[in-house]
Amino acid sequence: MNRKFYIFLLIFLSYPSFAFFGSEENIKEICLQDVDGEERNPPLITNLDCFDRNSCPIVSEMKKNHYLVLVDTTEGLSDNEIGFLRNDVLSVRTLNLIEPYSKLSVFNVNDKVVPSDLKPLAWYCRPRSGNKASPYEADYPHKSQGVKVTRKNFQNWGIATRKKSIESLSKETKAQRTLLFEHINSITTLPIYEFRGEDYKNRTLILFSDLLQFSKRINLKGECGSYDNRKKCLSFDRFYNTTSTKVKRYLDEIKPAFSSNSKVIIYHVINKEIKGKPLERNLKGFWISFFEWAGVKKENIDYRMLFDSV
Repeated sequence: MNRKFYIFLLIFLSYPSFAFFGSEENIKEICLQDVDGEERNPPLITNLDCFDRNSCPIVSEMKKNHYLVLVDTTEGLSDNEIGFLRNDVLSVRTLNLIEPYSKLSVFNVNDKVVPSDLKPLAWYCRPRSGNKASPYEADYPHKSQGVKVTRKNFQNWGIATRKKSIESLSKETKAQRTLLFEHINSITTLPIYEFRGEDYKNRTLILFSDLLQFSKRINLKGECGSYDNRKKCLSFDRFYNTTSTKVKRYLDEIKPAFSSNSKVIIYHVINKEIKGKPLERNLKGFWISFFEWAGVKKENIDYRMLFDSV
């Protein structure tokens, strides 16, 4: 490699992105300003330098929404569950309703990978769709960009986030343990996942699971499944107040870091193991109160029950 080119490449890669705009103030002025100077919310931004290689805004003020999907594959996924993911959780309609520039992350969770080292199946921000029928004016076609290119970028984003994630999830085999408490703690506290309050203004966790935490410390099916113990798990508060000091201390240590503007959508998959049993009814109240304990407002928790082939 030519020595001069090598030196240039090192300098180029070491420069912060705003250096090429002239200053940090310039980059904010360019990347926060609607291309036509209109009052669109979010603004219509066409300058590709305002986004990183994952189509995410490089200016923090534009990082408004992060939707993070946790799919529990401990028991593997049935064809019915794959259908739920394809036609609801990650449906085309769902993706279209996400605001432009929002980040969408999809994770496969089980005990095959430790919670602190999860690798995303998808990790991209939603580009403009080029669709004039969109509820967001920022999506509208613009003369400074080819409509076909804009729509192609959006289509590629859909393939990367929806199709490839579902294909990967459908191939997952059974694991041994379900570490929901641990995974939720990791994604809300570790900076690598960009799901903390300082990373994105609004955070929405989408949890797709049978909700049966099963770790060495906490086994909900074992502790809450019997008729005698059914009242113990009517809510997380009741469970927390009646469990051992050791477990209570552990729960305090792995408490998630949510904020008042965080949202949670729970897709509760009812399987044959708990169908019709007290635990089926208790898990709703248990997990809603868990997220309240973790800092999410009750009105920001959306619980949806899904029935597998039972």
